This record gives sequence, C-alpha cells and structure tokens, in this order.
Amino acid sequence: MKKKLLVILGIFIIILLFVVYLLYNYKKDVIQAQNFNRQYEVYYEKTILGTDLATVLNKAMDHNKKNDVAKDSENKYYQETEKSLLIEIKFAESEKTFKMEDILLRDMENFINFYATASFKCTKIEYHESNKQVKSLYFEQV
Repeated sequence: MKKKLLVILGIFIIILLFVVYLLYNYKKDVIQAQNFNRQYEVYYEKTILGTDLATVLNKAMDHNKKNDVAKDSENKYYQETEKSLLIEIKFAESEKTFKMEDILLRDMENFINFYATASFKCTKIEYHESNKQVKSLYFEQV
C-alpha cells in the first residue's frame, strides 16, 4: 500500500514539476516579447531625427541577422517568419515607400547626409499574430 502511494505521489510530483517548467518558460517568453516590443514602441507617435531613425534601422537589421531571418532574391528579409522585423519609410518628396534594406544596403551614408536633421514620425506598428512581437514599423517624414 505504501509503495503504491509513493509511486502515485512520485508521478504527481513529476507532472507538477513539468507543468511548473512549462509555465516558467511561457512567462519568460512573454517577458522577452514585452522587452523587445518596448524597444520599438517607444517610437510610436513620436517625432525623431534622421540620425535616430538610422539607429533604429541598424538595430532592426541586426535583429534580423541575429535571428537568421531568410532573404529573398532582392536581398530583402522575408516577413513571414515570427522573428522578422521590417521598417518602412515614406519620404515627403516621394510617393514610394522604402524598406529598411533599400537604405541600409545601398545608401546609408547618403541617407545620413541628406536626412540627419529631418524629422520622422512613426505612424503605424504591426505585431506578429503568433508571438505578439513587433512585426513592422512605418515612419513618415514630417
């Protein structure tokens, strides 16, 4: 009788430890997502200079590289993955919207020279459905 009770108690403890472990990992993932989101949500509805936008672009590019986000034939990151981050920029003198790769991989020096003192405002943030992390930011030149 004691052996059966100890076996049942042991199984219960193992199941309990497994559930606690799953809850701990879930909570850790939620906290990581919140910390990640805070880094980018701070720009929402705020006006920043072009130099600050260049920093945000570099940070987003580093995030994509660190998370091994795949690229397409045009050397732009795929947005289907849950770890991807996209920044789009709308300049006042153009109707076209530019992706971060257009600036970072081609004309970052020119961007800083021409737009260092220009003002940009983040007008839209989108989130990934699966993990609720920031998916994209949309900046417009003010």
